[in-house]
Amino acid sequence: MKKLLVVLAILFIGILIAGCTTQPPAVTPTPTPTPTPVPTPTAPPLKSIVDTAVADGRFTTLVAALQAAKLDGTLSGAGPFTVFAPTDDAFNKLPNGTVAALLQEPEGQLKQILLYHVVNGKVMAADVVKLTKATTVQGSDLTINVTDGKVKVNTANVIITDIETSNGVIHVIDAVLTPPVTPTPTPTPTPSPTPQPTVTITFNRDLTIKPGVTVVVPVGGKVIFKNDDPFKPHGVVAVNVGTGKYFGGMSNVNIPYGKTFEVTFDVAGTYDYQTIFQPSVEGKIIVTK
Repeated sequence: MKKLLVVLAILFIGILIAGCTTQPPAVTPTPTPTPTPVPTPTAPPLKSIVDTAVADGRFTTLVAALQAAKLDGTLSGAGPFTVFAPTDDAFNKLPNGTVAALLQEPEGQLKQILLYHVVNGKVMAADVVKLTKATTVQGSDLTINVTDGKVKVNTANVIITDIETSNGVIHVIDAVLTPPVTPTPTPTPTPSPTPQPTVTITFNRDLTIKPGVTVVVPVGGKVIFKNDDPFKPHGVVAVNVGTGKYFGGMSNVNIPYGKTFEVTFDVAGTYDYQTIFQPSVEGKIIVTK
Protein backbone atom coordinates (compact mmCIF):
# COMPACT_ATOMS: atom_id res chain seq x y z
CA MET A 1 0.00 0.00 0.00
CA LYS A 2 2.80 2.34 0.88
CA LYS A 3 4.49 1.55 -2.41
CA LEU A 4 1.33 2.43 -4.31
CA LEU A 5 1.08 5.76 -2.59
CA VAL A 6 4.71 6.49 -3.32
CA VAL A 7 4.19 5.66 -7.00
CA LEU A 8 1.12 7.87 -7.25
CA ALA A 9 2.97 10.72 -5.57
CA ILE A 10 5.85 10.39 -7.97
CA LEU A 11 3.46 10.44 -10.92
CA PHE A 12 1.66 13.52 -9.61
CA ILE A 13 4.90 15.37 -9.08
CA GLY A 14 6.03 14.39 -12.58
CA ILE A 15 2.79 15.73 -14.06
CA LEU A 16 3.25 19.02 -12.22
CA ILE A 17 6.80 19.36 -13.41
CA ALA A 18 5.83 18.59 -16.99
CA GLY A 19 3.05 21.20 -16.84
CA CYS A 20 5.39 23.85 -15.51
CA THR A 21 8.02 23.25 -18.17
CA THR A 22 5.65 23.31 -21.17
CA GLN A 23 6.42 26.43 -23.42
CA PRO A 24 3.46 28.67 -24.19
CA PRO A 25 2.59 29.06 -27.89
CA ALA A 26 4.55 31.79 -29.77
CA VAL A 27 2.79 35.14 -30.07
CA THR A 28 2.70 36.62 -33.60
CA PRO A 29 3.65 40.34 -33.35
CA THR A 30 1.13 42.82 -34.75
CA PRO A 31 2.82 44.73 -37.62
CA THR A 32 3.27 48.49 -37.08
CA PRO A 33 1.37 50.31 -39.84
CA THR A 34 3.51 52.48 -42.17
CA PRO A 35 2.29 56.09 -41.92
CA THR A 36 0.97 57.61 -45.14
CA PRO A 37 3.23 60.58 -46.04
CA VAL A 38 1.47 63.93 -45.91
CA PRO A 39 2.45 66.10 -48.91
CA THR A 40 4.28 69.28 -47.96
CA PRO A 41 2.17 72.29 -49.01
CA THR A 42 3.86 74.41 -51.68
CA ALA A 43 3.45 78.17 -51.93
CA PRO A 44 1.59 79.36 -55.02
CA PRO A 45 3.88 80.84 -57.69
CA LEU A 46 4.48 84.58 -57.41
CA LYS A 47 2.76 86.89 -59.88
CA SER A 48 4.23 89.89 -61.66
CA ILE A 49 4.02 93.37 -60.18
CA VAL A 50 1.02 94.27 -62.34
CA ASP A 51 -0.83 90.99 -61.75
CA THR A 52 -0.15 91.26 -58.02
CA ALA A 53 -1.57 94.78 -57.97
CA VAL A 54 -4.65 93.64 -59.90
CA ALA A 55 -5.26 90.72 -57.56
CA ASP A 56 -4.80 92.89 -54.45
CA GLY A 57 -7.77 95.13 -55.25
CA ARG A 58 -6.41 98.29 -53.60
CA PHE A 59 -4.61 99.58 -56.68
CA THR A 60 -7.32 99.88 -59.36
CA THR A 61 -6.41 103.49 -60.22
CA LEU A 62 -2.71 102.70 -60.36
CA VAL A 63 -3.30 99.71 -62.64
CA ALA A 64 -5.57 101.74 -64.94
CA ALA A 65 -2.92 104.48 -65.14
CA LEU A 66 -0.15 101.95 -65.92
CA GLN A 67 -2.25 100.46 -68.70
CA ALA A 68 -3.10 103.88 -70.15
CA ALA A 69 0.58 104.91 -70.13
CA LYS A 70 1.56 101.54 -71.67
CA LEU A 71 3.79 100.69 -68.70
CA ASP A 72 1.93 97.54 -67.69
CA GLY A 73 4.01 95.51 -70.12
CA THR A 74 7.26 96.91 -68.73
CA LEU A 75 6.30 96.17 -65.12
CA SER A 76 5.24 92.67 -66.13
CA GLY A 77 8.68 92.06 -67.64
CA ALA A 78 11.80 90.54 -66.17
CA GLY A 79 12.82 93.46 -63.98
CA PRO A 80 13.52 93.36 -61.16
CA PHE A 81 11.75 96.55 -60.07
CA THR A 82 10.81 98.15 -56.78
CA VAL A 83 7.46 99.96 -56.93
CA PHE A 84 6.26 102.43 -54.32
CA ALA A 85 2.58 101.86 -55.04
CA PRO A 86 -0.07 104.45 -54.10
CA THR A 87 -3.41 102.97 -53.11
CA ASP A 88 -6.76 104.09 -54.49
CA ASP A 89 -7.17 106.18 -51.32
CA ALA A 90 -3.90 107.93 -52.14
CA PHE A 91 -5.15 108.87 -55.60
CA ASN A 92 -8.41 110.09 -54.07
CA LYS A 93 -6.43 112.68 -52.10
CA LEU A 94 -5.50 114.46 -55.33
CA PRO A 95 -7.58 117.50 -56.33
CA ASN A 96 -10.76 116.66 -58.22
CA GLY A 97 -10.18 116.07 -61.91
CA THR A 98 -6.42 115.53 -61.60
CA VAL A 99 -6.44 111.88 -62.64
CA ALA A 100 -8.90 112.50 -65.49
CA ALA A 101 -6.74 115.35 -66.78
CA LEU A 102 -3.59 113.20 -66.65
CA LEU A 103 -5.34 110.41 -68.54
CA GLN A 104 -6.02 112.81 -71.43
CA GLU A 105 -2.33 112.53 -72.36
CA PRO A 106 -1.27 109.29 -70.68
CA GLU A 107 2.17 109.13 -72.25
CA GLY A 108 3.00 112.68 -71.19
CA GLN A 109 3.05 113.86 -67.58
CA LEU A 110 1.20 110.77 -66.31
CA LYS A 111 3.95 108.47 -67.58
CA GLN A 112 6.61 110.59 -65.88
CA ILE A 113 4.70 110.49 -62.59
CA LEU A 114 4.33 106.71 -62.75
CA LEU A 115 8.01 106.17 -63.57
CA TYR A 116 8.83 108.33 -60.55
CA HIS A 117 7.36 105.54 -58.39
CA VAL A 118 9.67 102.87 -59.83
CA VAL A 119 13.27 102.06 -58.84
CA ASN A 120 15.44 99.56 -60.68
CA GLY A 121 16.33 96.45 -58.69
CA LYS A 122 14.59 94.61 -55.87
CA VAL A 123 15.02 96.80 -52.78
CA MET A 124 13.50 95.13 -49.73
CA ALA A 125 12.41 97.14 -46.67
CA ALA A 126 15.55 96.17 -44.76
CA ASP A 127 17.60 97.90 -47.46
CA VAL A 128 15.25 100.85 -47.95
CA VAL A 129 15.77 102.00 -44.36
CA LYS A 130 19.51 102.24 -45.01
CA LEU A 131 19.03 104.72 -47.85
CA THR A 132 18.63 108.47 -47.87
CA LYS A 133 17.66 108.65 -51.52
CA ALA A 134 16.89 106.41 -54.48
CA THR A 135 17.10 107.23 -58.17
CA THR A 136 13.91 106.40 -60.04
CA VAL A 137 13.42 105.13 -63.56
CA GLN A 138 12.06 108.60 -64.35
CA GLY A 139 15.51 109.98 -63.58
CA SER A 140 14.82 112.07 -60.47
CA ASP A 141 15.66 111.03 -56.92
CA LEU A 142 13.29 110.04 -54.14
CA THR A 143 14.13 111.28 -50.63
CA ILE A 144 13.93 108.59 -47.96
CA ASN A 145 13.61 109.41 -44.25
CA VAL A 146 13.33 107.00 -41.33
CA THR A 147 12.00 108.33 -38.01
CA ASP A 148 11.17 106.06 -35.08
CA GLY A 149 11.07 103.10 -37.42
CA LYS A 150 8.60 104.78 -39.78
CA VAL A 151 9.66 105.31 -43.36
CA LYS A 152 8.74 108.27 -45.53
CA VAL A 153 9.37 108.48 -49.26
CA ASN A 154 9.25 112.19 -50.03
CA THR A 155 6.05 113.15 -48.16
CA ALA A 156 4.36 109.73 -48.45
CA ASN A 157 4.26 107.20 -45.63
CA VAL A 158 5.22 103.61 -46.37
CA ILE A 159 2.30 101.68 -44.87
CA ILE A 160 2.98 98.12 -46.09
CA THR A 161 6.33 96.66 -47.12
CA ASP A 162 7.79 93.69 -48.93
CA ILE A 163 4.94 92.44 -51.10
CA GLU A 164 7.12 90.12 -53.15
CA THR A 165 6.40 89.48 -56.81
CA SER A 166 7.99 87.41 -59.53
CA ASN A 167 9.81 90.46 -60.89
CA GLY A 168 10.44 92.60 -57.85
CA VAL A 169 8.76 93.98 -54.77
CA ILE A 170 5.94 96.40 -53.91
CA HIS A 171 5.94 98.83 -51.00
CA VAL A 172 2.58 100.48 -50.40
CA ILE A 173 2.42 104.25 -49.82
CA ASP A 174 -0.40 106.57 -48.80
CA ALA A 175 0.22 109.44 -51.26
CA VAL A 176 1.00 109.95 -54.93
CA LEU A 177 4.57 111.09 -55.57
CA THR A 178 5.18 113.97 -57.97
CA PRO A 179 8.55 114.37 -59.68
CA PRO A 180 10.29 117.71 -59.29
CA VAL A 181 9.68 120.17 -62.09
CA THR A 182 12.83 121.35 -63.78
CA PRO A 183 12.36 125.03 -64.52
CA THR A 184 12.62 125.88 -68.18
CA PRO A 185 15.52 128.26 -68.57
CA THR A 186 14.47 131.64 -69.83
CA PRO A 187 16.31 132.23 -73.08
CA THR A 188 18.55 135.25 -73.04
CA PRO A 189 17.16 137.59 -75.65
CA THR A 190 19.50 138.34 -78.49
CA PRO A 191 20.06 142.06 -78.45
CA SER A 192 18.98 143.79 -81.62
CA PRO A 193 21.87 145.40 -83.40
CA THR A 194 22.03 149.13 -82.90
CA PRO A 195 21.53 150.89 -86.21
CA GLN A 196 24.65 152.72 -87.30
CA PRO A 197 24.37 155.85 -89.43
CA THR A 198 27.11 154.51 -91.66
CA VAL A 199 28.24 150.90 -92.08
CA THR A 200 31.14 149.77 -94.24
CA ILE A 201 31.04 146.25 -95.67
CA THR A 202 34.56 145.28 -96.69
CA PHE A 203 35.58 142.50 -99.10
CA ASN A 204 38.97 141.31 -97.81
CA ARG A 205 41.82 139.56 -99.57
CA ASP A 206 41.31 136.43 -97.44
CA LEU A 207 37.81 136.17 -98.98
CA THR A 208 36.05 137.19 -95.77
CA ILE A 209 33.39 139.90 -95.64
CA LYS A 210 33.47 142.09 -92.55
CA PRO A 211 31.49 142.79 -90.45
CA GLY A 212 29.10 140.58 -92.43
CA VAL A 213 26.65 140.69 -95.31
CA THR A 214 23.65 141.67 -93.14
CA VAL A 215 23.71 145.07 -91.47
CA VAL A 216 21.25 147.47 -89.84
CA VAL A 217 21.08 151.19 -90.54
CA PRO A 218 18.49 153.84 -89.71
CA VAL A 219 16.45 155.65 -92.33
CA GLY A 220 18.90 158.01 -93.96
CA GLY A 221 21.80 155.70 -93.10
CA LYS A 222 24.54 154.85 -95.53
CA VAL A 223 26.04 151.49 -96.49
CA ILE A 224 29.50 151.54 -98.06
CA PHE A 225 30.72 148.47 -99.96
CA LYS A 226 34.54 148.48 -100.17
CA ASN A 227 36.87 146.17 -102.09
CA ASP A 228 40.10 145.61 -100.14
CA ASP A 229 41.17 142.57 -102.17
CA PRO A 230 43.86 143.29 -104.80
CA PHE A 231 43.63 139.78 -106.24
CA LYS A 232 39.94 139.18 -106.81
CA PRO A 233 37.09 141.23 -108.24
CA HIS A 234 34.10 141.87 -105.99
CA GLY A 235 30.71 143.52 -106.26
CA VAL A 236 26.97 143.36 -105.43
CA VAL A 237 23.72 142.84 -107.30
CA ALA A 238 20.12 143.57 -106.29
CA VAL A 239 17.89 140.53 -105.72
CA ASN A 240 14.59 142.38 -106.20
CA VAL A 241 13.26 145.61 -107.62
CA GLY A 242 13.10 147.26 -104.20
CA THR A 243 16.81 146.86 -103.75
CA GLY A 244 17.45 147.63 -107.42
CA LYS A 245 16.07 151.10 -106.77
CA TYR A 246 19.11 151.80 -104.57
CA PHE A 247 21.62 149.74 -106.53
CA GLY A 248 20.93 151.52 -109.81
CA GLY A 249 19.03 148.60 -111.31
CA MET A 250 19.26 144.83 -111.39
CA SER A 251 22.69 144.65 -113.01
CA ASN A 252 25.94 143.73 -111.28
CA VAL A 253 27.77 146.54 -109.56
CA ASN A 254 31.49 145.83 -109.87
CA ILE A 255 33.78 147.38 -107.26
CA PRO A 256 37.47 147.64 -108.29
CA TYR A 257 40.24 147.22 -105.73
CA GLY A 258 40.50 150.19 -103.41
CA LYS A 259 37.16 151.59 -104.55
CA THR A 260 33.78 151.81 -102.82
CA PHE A 261 30.09 151.70 -103.72
CA GLU A 262 27.95 153.87 -101.41
CA VAL A 263 24.19 153.61 -100.96
CA THR A 264 21.94 155.80 -98.80
CA PHE A 265 18.59 154.26 -97.77
CA ASP A 266 15.73 156.70 -97.17
CA VAL A 267 12.85 154.24 -96.67
CA ALA A 268 12.52 151.68 -93.86
CA GLY A 269 12.47 148.04 -94.98
CA THR A 270 14.61 145.03 -95.73
CA TYR A 271 16.65 145.07 -98.89
CA ASP A 272 18.03 141.80 -100.23
CA TYR A 273 21.16 141.60 -102.32
CA GLN A 274 23.87 139.16 -103.30
CA THR A 275 27.61 139.52 -103.47
CA ILE A 276 29.25 138.53 -106.73
CA PHE A 277 32.51 136.94 -107.68
CA GLN A 278 34.16 135.53 -104.53
CA PRO A 279 32.53 134.69 -102.22
CA SER A 280 28.97 134.76 -103.56
CA VAL A 281 26.48 134.97 -100.66
CA GLU A 282 23.12 136.56 -99.98
CA GLY A 283 22.87 139.55 -97.63
CA LYS A 284 20.32 141.98 -96.24
CA ILE A 285 20.28 145.69 -95.55
CA ILE A 286 17.76 146.27 -92.72
CA VAL A 287 16.64 149.88 -92.53
CA THR A 288 14.84 150.90 -89.34
CA LYS A 289 12.81 153.98 -88.53
